[in-house]
Amino acid sequence: MPVSRIAMMSAISAALLLGMPSCGFTPVYGENSATKDVLGNVVLEDPSSQIEYVFLKALEQRIPPSQNAQYRVNYTVNLSYQGLDVVGVSRVQVIGNVTSEFIDQSTETVRLVNVVDAFTSYTAKGGFQDVQRKDAENRLMQILADKFITRLIAQSNELGPQL
Repeated sequence: MPVSRIAMMSAISAALLLGMPSCGFTPVYGENSATKDVLGNVVLEDPSSQIEYVFLKALEQRIPPSQNAQYRVNYTVNLSYQGLDVVGVSRVQVIGNVTSEFIDQSTETVRLVNVVDAFTSYTAKGGFQDVQRKDAENRLMQILADKFITRLIAQSNELGPQL
């Protein structure tokens, strides 16, 4: 008697679900994850410019405040602007990078250095160029903050075991 397709799919699904815990999979934001430990033990340096303030606010949406943080994060935001001429439309490309250092506050040693970069652009035409530039910079800070968090999640095991 041939095995039905539904029975076969059910058997495969059950095998996958039962086998998942044994594969070593740990959710990134799970109870005992290194990511959760790291995100809860980080204090961010105060911003030194308006653009760093925007970056900090984007990060604070994802990193909970910590009173007794093990790591202090020093960061620097750098922006540059490059003109583009695309089919007769003047655009400005805003290129940014963030360099960060994770410093163990008990030993004052740098445990991790990261650099993330990204770009965005805006049209350099019309009467609202300042507004368009600010909007592009704000979008770029959100992109850089997202990349910063993603990189931190990927590297949390490098910081996590010391906690």
